[in-house]
Amino acid sequence: MEIQLVDREPVVGFWRDKFGVPPETFDGYVFYKKGAKKVWAVRRETAEALGEEDSDRIPDTLDTLNYESVGLPFLRVGGEHDKPTTDALQLFGDAVTRNSVELDADDARAFVRGETVDVEYGEDEVDLGYLVVKHDGQVLGCSLYFPGELRSQVPKGRRVDLVL
Repeated sequence: MEIQLVDREPVVGFWRDKFGVPPETFDGYVFYKKGAKKVWAVRRETAEALGEEDSDRIPDTLDTLNYESVGLPFLRVGGEHDKPTTDALQLFGDAVTRNSVELDADDARAFVRGETVDVEYGEDEVDLGYLVVKHDGQVLGCSLYFPGELRSQVPKGRRVDLVL
């Protein structure tokens, strides 16, 4: 499977424009694609540990290794809209300043079980589409918001019965 570096601006720009995350939040990372739809984030120190001081050579270095993945699954691309991964939201969610919603305990429990939560937000509060979902300030994951409903995007393997 071909590995390629990803231009930083579209990736960082997505997080800035959609979620208000300052671009410098990602200064310590390089981004690559393995396959057509998933962008991975790798810390620059990891590239150096692999013997690559030049981050542009990361794809060449990764091609020499036998691995499933290196780094953090960061963004799914190639669909109708780019989608942040749950892992990335949980790591960088504290930097989110827009398109984030806070759920009460009952709705948070439903959300992490993978259920759709019936809620309504105004146009001045959030955009339609992907939102960051939190409870007590902690990121739970990603949702897809349409008027009146917040559809959980928590992966099936990560769904839990949350005790609050």
